Amino acid sequence: MPSPSPSRSRSLSPPPRPYEIRGFEIGSDSFYINIRVNGVRFDIPLSPDSFVRSPKTLALFKKIFSLVKSDDDSGPDVWAYAREIADHFLPELQRLAPKKIHTWKLTLADLKASGYFECEYKVVKERPTLTTVKPWGRQDDDDDPCADKEWDMRTYQSTFPFYSLEDVEVPYTDGESIHDIIPQRAFVNGKTCFYKSCYSPWDALEEVTKYCKIAQSSLSISDLRTSRLSGIVTYRDGLAKGLLYDWIETKDPGTLTWAIEDDVPRSQKNKWTLQIRDTVRKLHSLGVVWGDVKADNVLIGMDKNVVVIDLEGGTTKGWVDRELLGTIEGDQQGLKRLVDFILNDESPLRLRNRIGSDCEYDSEEEE
Repeated sequence: MPSPSPSRSRSLSPPPRPYEIRGFEIGSDSFYINIRVNGVRFDIPLSPDSFVRSPKTLALFKKIFSLVKSDDDSGPDVWAYAREIADHFLPELQRLAPKKIHTWKLTLADLKASGYFECEYKVVKERPTLTTVKPWGRQDDDDDPCADKEWDMRTYQSTFPFYSLEDVEVPYTDGESIHDIIPQRAFVNGKTCFYKSCYSPWDALEEVTKYCKIAQSSLSISDLRTSRLSGIVTYRDGLAKGLLYDWIETKDPGTLTWAIEDDVPRSQKNKWTLQIRDTVRKLHSLGVVWGDVKADNVLIGMDKNVVVIDLEGGTTKGWVDRELLGTIEGDQQGLKRLVDFILNDESPLRLRNRIGSDCEYDSEEEE
């Protein structure tokens, strides 16, 4: 989960740190803090064993661990804790990951981690001891997928073409800040695509299966108003790095969530409702469940028609109940709420959206 934006203050803000905290990896009684510095990945493992004769710092660790494990890691306490620990390694972070200026064509290969290090953190008698940073042998990917051939996309499907990280070009304007980019618009053989990185290679399998069914139906986007997969980005061993979709031109930001806030005539709202109902019905006839039904997963194209996106699954609180995850019943529940969102100006979900309280269930609960 990305770090929350700092709130405004009248006092002088501290200088930005030369690293980015990417998130956390959870174990049974431990977690890793994931850090990126100029394209180099640093992991800081923390467990009860990290605290020797240090009851106060151990108690704080347990508090933070509880928040992270319960998916309540967006609060300031968690990120302040992570930054405080990361700051102990600042000299080594800067030495091992100096800033470089990129001056040529930028591809996904340039954005992947160029090195991996593990930072040992130890507290003895409530005081951090001398910390060490050592190289960490990993594969050539960011998310540490296993090498199980079960997840090899080359043996899993043949409907969509495969691309290497070097095949996918990413636009940029500042050669000093390329590692701040979260790639979305991308170019493959001159074609504009939308790129979405996979959290893990196995997470892509269900979504790719759905798009295979859509492609094999031969229904055009005007007949079945969904996004279209155009290719799969894989590592050398065939594991998925990300997915490429046909680019959909919209007004910024493009989703129904915000389009509905404009002065939309009733006839247009009725049209969107009919299009979404028809899309969900046709998806179900193909054996495809939409899953994460919500206004954020509906784009409004420049032609003012809807496009249903995000077939990877999951649910969002208030839209689809967790126990209906991945079911036709869940789609029907979400569709009913989505229609109310469109047609009812006092829809609870529309009101909630205005205060920005939408949130997804955590991945452990989804499973």
